Amino acid sequence: MEFRQLNYFIAVAEEANLTAASRRLHISQPPITRQIRQLEEELGAQLFHRSSKGVQLTAAGKAFLSEAQRLVQIAKSASEKCRAADRGEIGQLMVGHYGATIHAAVPHAIRRFQKARPDVSVQIRRATKREQYEQLRDGRMGVGFARHYLNDPDLETICVSTERLYAAARIGCLPDTSPGSFKLATLEDVPVIVFPQGGRPSFADHILDMLARANVCPANVDTAEDVFAAIAMTMISDSVCIIPESVAELKWPELECVPLDDPSAVSPVNCIFLKRGRAPVVDAFLEIIVR
Repeated sequence: MEFRQLNYFIAVAEEANLTAASRRLHISQPPITRQIRQLEEELGAQLFHRSSKGVQLTAAGKAFLSEAQRLVQIAKSASEKCRAADRGEIGQLMVGHYGATIHAAVPHAIRRFQKARPDVSVQIRRATKREQYEQLRDGRMGVGFARHYLNDPDLETICVSTERLYAAARIGCLPDTSPGSFKLATLEDVPVIVFPQGGRPSFADHILDMLARANVCPANVDTAEDVFAAIAMTMISDSVCIIPESVAELKWPELECVPLDDPSAVSPVNCIFLKRGRAPVVDAFLEIIVR
């Protein structure tokens, strides 16, 4: 049984006339008649009563019509879903995140994508960079987010946004500076906290490199496990911690956050994905977030 035969049968049944069905299908009558005969032979039942006035469904034809219509509709729906999946309009997307990217960059990117592709199911998973590398390769994850990644021959990284950096310290403990701004030079001989401890290259490396380029030498540098540990350490010490804007905007109690007055005081947010062989839904995601 072929879908072509089902389409011919449905057209003749609904038009109750071979000539009308022929016009509807844009083909001549003989192929329609031949295919319906073959269908009847395969089913072992007569589907139409034929007369000079036209055709009428037999009892078997009436029973078969509803099922034929349902089968054709299922096939049509399956074809549409297949094409939609190939365009990245439906499916599932697993998004990995590491570090403070979850506070603003990741939700913002996902909201934009869901607005454009509402039929794609998006899940978010916290994953170290090593876990992201592994899960991107084996297909469990579509894209990952972090601030810094190692170069990898199988993976590609793009910068999707940047964040301004802020100096954070316990209220009353920030070194003297101009109101509303903080110069990197002010950190000379000041204790500094950086984060995280793992995931090199990392945000901690970025901050230390920025200080080195500015020829600023802190009194000492402590490394916290993650942003939350860094904030806690800052609240119980006289140290200054450099944090991204999205973290500063969380309005931590007992913490004063001032933007760094330096053009280099920004941090990237990067997205990582497979260079080749990635799912269409990943391409759809990338097309939207890099606009």
